[in-house]
Amino acid sequence: MPRELITLQVGQCGNQIGNEFWKRLSQEHGINSEGILEPFATDGADRKDVFFYQADDDHYIPRAVLVDLENRVLDSIRSSEHTRNFYNPENFFCSKDGSGAGN
Repeated sequence: MPRELITLQVGQCGNQIGNEFWKRLSQEHGINSEGILEPFATDGADRKDVFFYQADDDHYIPRAVLVDLENRVLDSIRSSEHTRNFYNPENFFCSKDGSGAGN
């Protein structure tokens, strides 16, 4: 029976902690910032499919949903050097009016 883990990252804190979680997890599994498997991690001994979805082009994409009421943190994750092409853009959900806490 396959096992899959999906993270739900909500708000500023949830998204910042979740982003660090995925950075470390990708390093542990030998996946670079583009979602491509590093040569040293190709032996298949670990279960990358629990945490990552493998796309048709062999990119590994985190099983993560990112939600926030204002776009500042999500925009910083989208434009970060490490995560620019890492997450699935369809998994970002943000309020259109930017009505976050405002702090």
